Amino acid sequence: MNRQRMLAGGFLIAGIMTFFALLQSVPLQAADASSAVPSKGLTLIMFEQDACPYCEIWDANIGVSYDKTREGKFAPLSKVNIHHDDDVPNVRPVVFTPTFVLYKDGKEVGRLTGYISDDFFWGLLDPMLKKYGYRDEDQVSKGANSTLN
Repeated sequence: MNRQRMLAGGFLIAGIMTFFALLQSVPLQAADASSAVPSKGLTLIMFEQDACPYCEIWDANIGVSYDKTREGKFAPLSKVNIHHDDDVPNVRPVVFTPTFVLYKDGKEVGRLTGYISDDFFWGLLDPMLKKYGYRDEDQVSKGANSTLN
């Protein structure tokens, strides 16, 4: 009788472990990424995943106000789960999170991988945006025209 209970208990534990292993492999955000990313204009796509500490830090430091910045108005943010990177056409595979892809008219035109600090993010994003007509505060205050849409 004890042997039968031990076997049943072992099968139960194995079943529970299998269930949790399968659960971890299923993406929690099953949205259709291609419909969330505009095919026209300039967009900044943030590829993220659940439990990514760097994604969470970016969200807390920059994400809460990105859409209010000049950069955010020039290149609006769309978020995509890394497990759905195949749903976004013309983007090289994404391996690390966060990865920020500058996306123009349905094609990847720039990429920033990782997040270390605010200075790192803005320092690499601004030159990418300038290739497509973005003007920062210094250029605007010196008399250059703003190209915000």
